Formats: sequence, structure tokens, C-alpha cells
Amino acid sequence: MELVINNPYRIVGLLVGASAAEQRRQLTRLQRFLEADQEPESDFSFPTLGNLHRTLDKVNEASSKLNLDSDKMNAAIFWFYRGNAITDEPAFDAIKEADLDQVINIWTKLTSNGVVTQRNASAYSNLGTLYLSGILEGTNTNEAILEQGISLKLKFLESDFIKDFKALATDETYKTTKKELQLLFLNQLQSEVEKNGSVTSNKFLDILIKQEFSAKEDFLKGFVQKPIEQIEKKIEETKSKRKANKANSIKAANSLLADTKDSIKQLKSILGTTNIKYASIADKLAMEFFACSRDYFMHFKDTSTDPSEVTMKVFKHAKNIAVGNITMQQIDENIRDLQEWIDDKPTRDKQMLVDNDLKKIISIIDEFDDRAETIANAKLIINKSINYLINIKNILGNTDDLYLKLSTRIAQQAQHNIIEEVNDAQRKAEKSIKFDRFGTINTLKTVLTNAWYATTLIGSLDMEFDFKVNRYNKNKASLKELCNSLDVNTTGSSSSVTTSTSSNGRPTTSSTSSSNSTSPTNSSQSNDNEFPAWLKLAAIVFILFLLAKACE
Repeated sequence: MELVINNPYRIVGLLVGASAAEQRRQLTRLQRFLEADQEPESDFSFPTLGNLHRTLDKVNEASSKLNLDSDKMNAAIFWFYRGNAITDEPAFDAIKEADLDQVINIWTKLTSNGVVTQRNASAYSNLGTLYLSGILEGTNTNEAILEQGISLKLKFLESDFIKDFKALATDETYKTTKKELQLLFLNQLQSEVEKNGSVTSNKFLDILIKQEFSAKEDFLKGFVQKPIEQIEKKIEETKSKRKANKANSIKAANSLLADTKDSIKQLKSILGTTNIKYASIADKLAMEFFACSRDYFMHFKDTSTDPSEVTMKVFKHAKNIAVGNITMQQIDENIRDLQEWIDDKPTRDKQMLVDNDLKKIISIIDEFDDRAETIANAKLIINKSINYLINIKNILGNTDDLYLKLSTRIAQQAQHNIIEEVNDAQRKAEKSIKFDRFGTINTLKTVLTNAWYATTLIGSLDMEFDFKVNRYNKNKASLKELCNSLDVNTTGSSSSVTTSTSSNGRPTTSSTSSSNSTSPTNSSQSNDNEFPAWLKLAAIVFILFLLAKACE
């Protein structure tokens, strides 16, 4: 670590606490050796820590950084000092001789109980410096070495004996606190970690979260701004990728997850979910995950690619990150909608099997919505639809919901047309009966005959239970009663009505069917039946009224 390897104290070859006179003497000695192009005599530069190429310019620059108290403290935190002559002197000698095992043995024994005292305070600081120097790399992971060094240093800087260290490194006019020294240490360390790159910022943050020290809250709050900005940058990058190619939206979401999962987790542990900064960035991140999965779903939902599984996975990840109620509510609604879409997959699969027939049926329904509401169109819509319905029935089965809904829809349309024409015939009969009783009745019988045929045609269709029982069957019963009142045949599935003229010029009816026929009416019979005919008409009007009400 450069903070140790190129420390001003090391370049000059002094320990923290060297007096001004010692510093002057050391500079003079170094100048003499360097001008003679010779290696300086043994000092406290500790060559074991790594190569140190000293020049006169470097020495002078380092010396200038040891003039002001603030500069001295910056350097002192990352260097060695003599706090316990009995233990530190042998340790320094061991470093000079590159006997690292001996050094670690001396200082580890002093720090093993985990309590900082006046006797072992320098051991905490010095051993921490040794770990941070990087000289022990290779004996353990970089993260473990860094964590050990940080832990030792923060315990030292948290102790009450920091005042002795401050008095040694600076004069009495220099004022500082534990928090300030800890922040001074951590800010420099953070900059070095980011520049070095051997340990990630996230790992560095993980290490600090484990520690207990006075400046922890202050440092971590200042530390979070950078990861927040990094997450925001990744969100914008993902948004651009998503908009450029919706087919790759899930891939973009996965990249965003990989880039931000550690950062957002650490921010949560530092700030907590109630913190406005965390809530804001968490909701932004959640909404981008949601947008990626939504766009991916919409892109593939009508294709052979099933987007439901990966979409739901990202939806749920977005929900786990979200903090705000509005964000969570929006994601929850889409999760429910997606689950319904997933549950509806069997129906969609069936629709795919009958897609062409289904489109034909829908086209026919749309066509007849705009046609006249007549019995002829009732029969026509059934005849045009029947083959497509049979195809759907053969594939899906006669109990399938989709098939029954389609077949019932055709039945509804046909029945509506029948009712409309019968009602229209009733209205016309009310106006024309007093002018042409026989012609009116004959016309009604023709309409009813066609209505009965069309109604029995509807009966050949499969229908949903409720419609068949409560609408079709009731309507058919009312129509049959009406037909019977006028002697219209209802025993067969088809009838025809023809009109002829009697010898006296009055119209007569002849109804042909498989079972019954009506004899021509003579003049005397017509007089005898005139009153009953009026009764029949009254019955017709009443039954038609009931029919209309039953079919509403």
C-alpha cells in the first residue's frame, strides 16, 4: 500500500515522534550519502517492506511534508512509532533483518487479548501498519490482510491512548478528536483502495461494517454517495439497452442485477430501509427491473417464446428491492396479472389449436351484429357457424368452456333475432287486425312457423347450462304455447306455410306438416269462428308480451 511504502517518514528514514533536531541530522546524513551516490546507513526505512529508490529531491519533498502538524498526522497514522521500548525495539530490529515471523510473534502476543492498553497500544498501530504495507501478501488473501490491518488500526484509534500518539507526532497546539483521526485514516485508506483495485470498494465497505468505532456512522453516510451514483449510472445504461432492444431486456436486467446487488445490499445495511436516500435509489432500481421484465413480456407474449417464468422471476426480485408503497403496489398488480396470464395458459393453448376456426366465428359474430334482426338471419348465422363450431368441438370437446361460450354466443344472437321479428310481427298485427283479420293471422302464423323452425335449429347447438335452462328453454316453451294457440305445427323440426285464395276471395291458410292439416274455411264457418278468432288474437298479444319479457 502506497500510504506505507512511500510514506514520508519512510523516505526520510525516521519513526513517528522524531524530533526536529533528529530530522535535521537525518536529512544531512541522507544528503551526504546521496551526493556520494552511496546507500545510506541503516535507518528506519525498512527495506524489507519493498524497494525504495531515494533521491535528493524525493527526500526533500518528504521532509517538507513533515513540517506541518496536519501533514505529520496524515503520515503518522500509516507508519511505525515507538510506544513501548521493551517490545517495539526488538520488533523494529526484526523488520530490518526481514524476520517477519519474529515481528508478528512479538506484536501479536501483545494484541491477542483484544484490549488496548498503554503497554500494547503501539503494538496495535504498528502491527496494523505492517498488515497494510502489503508485505504479508501471499500469506493470506488481500481482503483478509486488509481487514486485519483496518481492525487493528481502528481499535488503536478508538482507544484513549491516541492522545499519547498525537502528542508524540505533533505539538500541543494541534487539536483533534478520535472521530477526526478515524475519518482521516479511513478517507486516505478509501482513496488508496479505490486506486489500487486489488480489493473492491464493496469488500472494503463490508470490512468497515463489521467494525465498531466512533466515526462509523459519519464515514458510512459519506461513503454511500458514490455507490448511489454508480447504481444510478447502471440504471441509465440498462434503460438505454432496454429501449434499444426489448428482446434483450431480461439480459439487461440480469447485468443490472450483477452490477448492483452488492451495492444495494450494503446501502441497505448502512442506511436502513427507512432512510430517504436508500428508499429513493431502491425504488429506482426496482422500477428498472420491473420495466425490463414488462418490456420483455410484452415483446414475447404473443409468440412461441413463453416469457412468463423469467418475467415473474424479475418481477419478484423488483418487489424484494422496492420500498415505497406506490412502487410495491404497481409491481404487485403486475405480478397478479402475470399469474392470471400463466394460469390461463391451457386456454390459450386450446385457442391456438382452433385459432383459424375461432377467428371465423368471431368474424361471423361481428358481421351479424350489423345485420337486420330477422329470423332469416338467425338461421343464417347458425348455418354459417355450424361447421366451424363442429371443428372446435371435435378438438376441444363438447364440455370445453371456450367451445360452449362460442356456441352459446351464436345461440344468443339467433334467439335475439327471432324475438325481434316476432315482436315486430305483433306490433304490426295490433295495427292491421281490424282491417284484415285473416291476413294478419296468416302472416303471424308464417312468422311463428319460421320462428319455431329457427328455435329448433338453435336447439341443435350446445349451450351453457344457465342460458339453455333459463333463457332458451323458457323462450321455446312460450313460443310453443303461442304456436299452439294458432294451430301452428310444433311436432316437427321444419314446417312450411303456403297461402291460397278461397272461392269467395278471402284468404285461407294451408299448413302442411308431418302430422296435421287445416281444412279450408267457408263463409259460414268464418262467421261462426269470427269471435273465437278475436280471442285467439288476444291470446297472441298476451303470449307475445310474455315471450318478450322472458327473453329480456
